[in-house]
Amino acid sequence: MDNVTPTGGRHERSKAQRDQSRGKKALRFLSRFTVFVVAGLMFAMSATLRPSEGSRYDSDLLTLVSRKESSVSSLRDQNDELRGEIDDLVESVPGRPNIPAVDRGRADLKGPGIVVTLNDAPVPEPFPDGVTADDLVIHQQDIEAVFNALWQGGAEVVGVQGHQVQANSTVSCVGNVINIDGNLYSPPYEIAAIGPANDLRAALFSDPQIEIIQGYVARYGLGFKVSDDSEIMVQAAVQKPEFSFAKVKGD
Repeated sequence: MDNVTPTGGRHERSKAQRDQSRGKKALRFLSRFTVFVVAGLMFAMSATLRPSEGSRYDSDLLTLVSRKESSVSSLRDQNDELRGEIDDLVESVPGRPNIPAVDRGRADLKGPGIVVTLNDAPVPEPFPDGVTADDLVIHQQDIEAVFNALWQGGAEVVGVQGHQVQANSTVSCVGNVINIDGNLYSPPYEIAAIGPANDLRAALFSDPQIEIIQGYVARYGLGFKVSDDSEIMVQAAVQKPEFSFAKVKGD
């Protein structure tokens, strides 16, 4: 049998197969690389478009609360107007002159007492190390501490910015303003108390929570001023309903 000299056919086919394999691998690598690049761009765009916490979020929250407050105020005015119309209609009923008018619960409460003014501290420049913005503002717990101390001192009426607050009033922080029973107030906060001035002062300055506030007054410059007032005027709050609770039988 004659010897057969190998030709280049098998070698060429193997080379072609290797080239084809390399091409497929390169294509797969390029596809994966493209996916990673697109994913990275989408992540970067998402991070860029996402609102920074504490900026747009706080701004949107304050805008929403402000709109709701405006709506509540408008409804309150409409309610007072309708109650006035009811009073007029009741008084005009023929033959029934002694029917009492509907109590609107919006009378002014007057009397002597004290006024406590709370205010945020001025922002120092440069900002000291170890000091945060929270150290320089009046918080919900500060206002509640003043309310409680005044009631403890025998206050007959307590009001903020001329509006009465009650033991079941709701107080919360919304950004840099205070929400009390749906009304928004900005500093300085004027908290008035009708009652014996000496007793109110004594209760105020002996309260442990007020002592803590006084420490911030001395350290950071928070505003805290107490003054006597012989004729405080506070608009009475609409009477809130009294709540009753279920009791276990036998108690």
